[in-house]
Amino acid sequence: MIEELFRTDIKYFKPYDAKQEEYKIKLDANESFIELSQEIKDKIIRNLRKLEFNRYPDPDALELKKAYGCYIGIDEKNIMVGNGSDEFIQILASAFLDKNEKIVTLNPDFSMYKVYTEVRGGRVLSFDLNEDFTLNGDRVIQYINLEEPKMFIFSNPNNPTGGVIPKKDIIKIIENVKCVVVVDEAYMEFYGDSIVEYIKKYDNLIVLRTASKALGSAALRLGFLITNSTLLREIKKVKPPFNVNSVSQTIGKVILDDRKFIKESIDKVLCERNYLVTQLKSIEGLKVYETQSNFVLIYSENAKKINDILIKSGVKIRSFNDRTLKDFMRITVGSREENMEVINGIRGYI
Repeated sequence: MIEELFRTDIKYFKPYDAKQEEYKIKLDANESFIELSQEIKDKIIRNLRKLEFNRYPDPDALELKKAYGCYIGIDEKNIMVGNGSDEFIQILASAFLDKNEKIVTLNPDFSMYKVYTEVRGGRVLSFDLNEDFTLNGDRVIQYINLEEPKMFIFSNPNNPTGGVIPKKDIIKIIENVKCVVVVDEAYMEFYGDSIVEYIKKYDNLIVLRTASKALGSAALRLGFLITNSTLLREIKKVKPPFNVNSVSQTIGKVILDDRKFIKESIDKVLCERNYLVTQLKSIEGLKVYETQSNFVLIYSENAKKINDILIKSGVKIRSFNDRTLKDFMRITVGSREENMEVINGIRGYI
């Protein structure tokens, strides 16, 4: 009886399976391996003591917006704060899509674009990347103009490949399509060539960012949407009020105020990324893809067996079930000890 009350169009959906299983080493979720410094933790505690827990949070997260605006060099009036980038993908689907309207995304790309669009009743069209995971910009422009979607959304750097679309190609797409272009820059700090400076120049550009990766704050669930004032005003109509709690706002600002820690963290990740890529390339039978992110995508005919062996040894990396990435594995950049454990596990099998 109760099942009859649920929406029929989500009957065959499956919940996102984010199991929190116990592993000795966890390199499957693209989290930072760097803990916050003791100095930052002490400052967080001092600031949390000042909070009035009986009051609702600032609905606009003004102090956090100012701190993030200063961090990326953008006026806080062009920034919205949310519960991770995921919430913004949901908000954008609500703001732009009527039932059965289309978005275009890339294949492969972040799976939640498809999920949140379909939950909203929209249709998802996937444009395949080339065999080497690069994008043919002219072809995607033709495809978008043919299909006339409301939105084109993609990650840059790409998750799960780690590859990038050059800025000039993104600009060409923005200038030649008649839809909103959403660039998800979750991993931008590990690449550096952002499109965010163009949010006022182009009226159809939205940029998404997160505190979960380079800022080492996945536990806080903080995301940022950056765009022009016209789009921001419309998007705000469907944003939940008081959506970001006071604790996350407070901690986020403390972290953003410590630029030295952020820079050192990014430098450590880049150093370990270089080490991991170099070591993986030395293993016969692996194809290692160039990456501008905090993870590495590799291909092996024995991907499933390698993954099973790593799991048995207590090491979790990301494997894939879909046709496009069946024989691929994605490894988050970890500490030197964690990276060595993964490398030795793969070498032991090969």
